[in-house]
Amino acid sequence: MSLQSAKEFVERLRHDSSFRWALGECRNKWERRRFVITQGYRFSPAELVCATSPGGEVSEDRTATIERVRRQHGHGSYAFM
Repeated sequence: MSLQSAKEFVERLRHDSSFRWALGECRNKWERRRFVITQGYRFSPAELVCATSPGGEVSEDRTATIERVRRQHGHGSYAFM
């Protein structure tokens, strides 16, 4: 998985309306995940959180912290992916 892939995904969402529309057509998180992978992106939910961080705190250390918290609180805390 890759933080860089998550950043590229977010950039494409911002600039490609047809990509955004196609992602929005997915009915559930499993379809969204499949769509993202078939488009060539591989990232964890924590990497996506870092890539969309409003404070610009994008780092491998922050990703590791988010992953640790996710493991403690379960996968449901990242239901969007």
